Amino acid sequence: EHSVRTTLIDTMAIDSARADTVRALQQMRISGEIVDVNGNLLTNFNGEVYPTIFDKEQTIPTLQQDSDSPLLEIDVQRNIVFRGRATVTNGKFSFEFVVPSDIDYDFGPGKVSYYAADRSARTDAAGYYDRLIIGGTGENINANDEGPVVDVYLDDTDFVPGAEVSEDPVLILHLSDDLGINVTGNSIGHDLEAVIDEDTRNPIVLNDYYEADVDNFRSGKVRYPLFDLEPGRHTLSVRAWDVANNSSVSTTDFIVASASGNSLSHVLNYPNPFTTSTCFQFDHTLIGQEVTAIVQIYTVSGRLVKTLEAPFPFSDGSVRQDDCIAWDGLDDYGDQLARGVYLYQVRLLGDGTNVINGDLEKLVILR
Repeated sequence: EHSVRTTLIDTMAIDSARADTVRALQQMRISGEIVDVNGNLLTNFNGEVYPTIFDKEQTIPTLQQDSDSPLLEIDVQRNIVFRGRATVTNGKFSFEFVVPSDIDYDFGPGKVSYYAADRSARTDAAGYYDRLIIGGTGENINANDEGPVVDVYLDDTDFVPGAEVSEDPVLILHLSDDLGINVTGNSIGHDLEAVIDEDTRNPIVLNDYYEADVDNFRSGKVRYPLFDLEPGRHTLSVRAWDVANNSSVSTTDFIVASASGNSLSHVLNYPNPFTTSTCFQFDHTLIGQEVTAIVQIYTVSGRLVKTLEAPFPFSDGSVRQDDCIAWDGLDDYGDQLARGVYLYQVRLLGDGTNVINGDLEKLVILR
């Protein structure tokens, strides 16, 4: 309904007689405003603007897959330099970003494409600026050599490693880096991607699912739906790159529950309360299978402090005193836990596919 207009590149006003240049690893600020069809500032427009900055046009040939297909060369502008979100207040906005290393270093015109929305007023705006020259390397660059911080969750941010999820969980990533996250997709091997069960031949490319936080190019989030995962334990790793091509990897594991109706019963730890050691026991329906039991102990606030794992070949459906899972009250770092109330959950894996998840139970440590 309305238009978006660029007003400043850094602190310099837009001049039709001059082209502005942005270079690799240079931090930039772009400012703009929302205007009506007559070019008047809309001071009552309040919402968000979604800028996307494209690198220079490329000439792409058609594939000529049919014998009678002619060769056509198409000019496309698809390589993304930055995609973000910024607040629009009284019709005006500004946003910052660092130009990635993965640009085409030849100088040429890029493009800033805008979409803005004022949802309370149910109105929107769009526009572009195509006199931004992109190329070369910036001067006085203070690039670091550390990769992004990546937090990995499934379904919600209360997820803890080893937890149970459904066959169709949602992958959630929280990412941050001083220079910003590289999701340009311009260079082979620098994609934001996830790998399930170390299947590196079939990575999940997440570039298009990344959404920068409002008014902050240094952090953002990803939500990506996963489908039809096989029951059992899985691993998941995520590799992320910053715009200076530093990378980091974050990993987690999870269990996909089976819908077969298997059950876990008579879960207890004895003695309870205890001072120096206790033993976990339970009954289950995975009779005749090779069962792996996982016991995870949490604080009452939900922080995982200890994970125990024990195999039971060809289980008869019960874990009794002679083959119980013993615990000495130490956390994963070998430190004594303080006295108090803790929670624990028993999870079972049968033949690597059947999964049972017990309810949260309480235990008490006395010192």
